[in-house]
Amino acid sequence: MFYLFGSPRSGTTILAQCLSAHQDIFIPDETDCLAPMALVAGRIRDPDAGRQVICDIITHSERFPYSLGQYISADDVREAVRHAPYTPSLIVDAVYQKAAAAVGKTRYGDKSPNDLMYARAFVETGMIGATVKVVHIVRDIRDVMLSLNQTGWADDFDEYFPRIWSSSNLYLHYEMQKTPSSYHLLHYEDFVADPQATLQALCRFLGVDYATGMLDTTRRDSRYQGVAHHSNMYQPVNSGSVGQHAVKLTPSQKAKYLAQAQEALTRFGYWNNRPYFSN
Repeated sequence: MFYLFGSPRSGTTILAQCLSAHQDIFIPDETDCLAPMALVAGRIRDPDAGRQVICDIITHSERFPYSLGQYISADDVREAVRHAPYTPSLIVDAVYQKAAAAVGKTRYGDKSPNDLMYARAFVETGMIGATVKVVHIVRDIRDVMLSLNQTGWADDFDEYFPRIWSSSNLYLHYEMQKTPSSYHLLHYEDFVADPQATLQALCRFLGVDYATGMLDTTRRDSRYQGVAHHSNMYQPVNSGSVGQHAVKLTPSQKAKYLAQAQEALTRFGYWNNRPYFSN
């Protein structure tokens, strides 16, 4: 089992699509059930009660029919949870293993951008750590904000999201430094500049051989067709959006993002450090 963590608009979807194109790797569409599951498992000590709540969280989540529910039934989930030890990482592993087996795959992972904000719960309950691999993708917050504000999802991202990006990415990075063999950090900018090299390194980390089909645009899920904020999904991976903040953000926006996120910008090499960025 592995987790793909990254902030929204950081390339998590296209990276997951490339990984899912591998003949051995399974990643369902976003589930959004693992963060609440971690919170429950950390607070309900009774295994029978906890299992029931966890089953309901997974099978009654809004995303279930479009993610795990495409591969396994609610009864399959209940069976997997019932037979797994009452340990969050093992419960998740059992459910995802069953879903992966349904499509003949042996490696499986989860990608839900909102989970990054709940990384503390994942750490506290042992859902991530020495025995579970974590792939962490980061992207310059200034380009993230440029992309995020174009989605129309909210009109106040400028007021708070750079702080969330900074604190959540820094925390995950800090925690996973304790178990570096289970942690693979990559930059969105490196991925789009040389996707093959990035995926080759990622495959080595996950213990599979690189497959050329991982970059085949025809293997990407058709569910994103016509979705405006995924308009580039069916194009070859490219670096056209890198560094656009330099010319498209206003001076006040740049100053606001820097004030909120300078620590993480510096830590991840985006401030006076990388040659393909303009401050």
